[in-house]
Amino acid sequence: MNKAQSNFCLLCVTLCWSTEVILLKNIPAEIPSIAITAMTNFIGCVILIAIFFKKIFQPLAKRQLLRVAGLGVLNMAYNLLMLFGLQYLNVSTGIFTLSMTTVVLPVLLLLKRQKIRVHTWVGVGLILTGILLAVNLHADWSQLPGVGIMLVVCLLRAWYIIKLNEAAKEMEPIQLSALILGVVAVLSFVIWLFIEPRTVFALPYSTEMLSSIFVYSYFICAFATVINIFAQKQASARTASVIYSLEIVFSTIFSATLPAILVDRITLTPTLIIGCGLVALGALLSEFDVTGLVSSWKRRRCA
Repeated sequence: MNKAQSNFCLLCVTLCWSTEVILLKNIPAEIPSIAITAMTNFIGCVILIAIFFKKIFQPLAKRQLLRVAGLGVLNMAYNLLMLFGLQYLNVSTGIFTLSMTTVVLPVLLLLKRQKIRVHTWVGVGLILTGILLAVNLHADWSQLPGVGIMLVVCLLRAWYIIKLNEAAKEMEPIQLSALILGVVAVLSFVIWLFIEPRTVFALPYSTEMLSSIFVYSYFICAFATVINIFAQKQASARTASVIYSLEIVFSTIFSATLPAILVDRITLTPTLIIGCGLVALGALLSEFDVTGLVSSWKRRRCA
């Protein structure tokens, strides 16, 4: 897989993730976040085991097992906090605050003493400007707790992306995907069992709820996780985070155009459109050194 192919795969993953707002819409609000996490990750893990049994059950070193366990804990932590934080936020605010991951990640890489180029900071600045422009907290101060929670989510998610990127370059992607899903499923179920001993027998079931759970398990947990890890074998953590930020654009389009029966509709305002545009432009500038390309083109022209 070359760089262009890995970027395309990451874009497909981002498109899958942007459908979460649709799938979660059909899961009753009374179902706890821990239950959704446990069920979807368990089903996703079972799907991968059923298809790739031999690849998944290969021996692993103790260091690799510890790495998988750490990734599973991080994954569960930020997803649970995200589901909890989104309860305080409207759709557009939730989408944009989650994209703060792209702003946090270069800072973490800098702390790890990795060099961040100027065009990356310019792109991140545009993304941050787009987020701040699109998120309107003045109308509803009750969203502030949700924003605080989402900032913690972004920090954990950025660290997860960095560590996942490192693991993806050393381990079999399908095996790594299944093991992370399995760790998240087990840990979530233990917490769920403590909160509600009846677990699956305490849930209100419906056709819409079950179909959403299974579709979420396949596309978000199984399919997107595997493709994401395959892509990260080639891509850097920074590139992955930048492409993930485009989830804003996809989610906003879905929330503005799909019927209210599928999504919580949002109204496209000028600030929201400009915010999406700045995020997309920032993602482009973060990934491609436009000034460097122009300078190179001028040098070739003058030669």
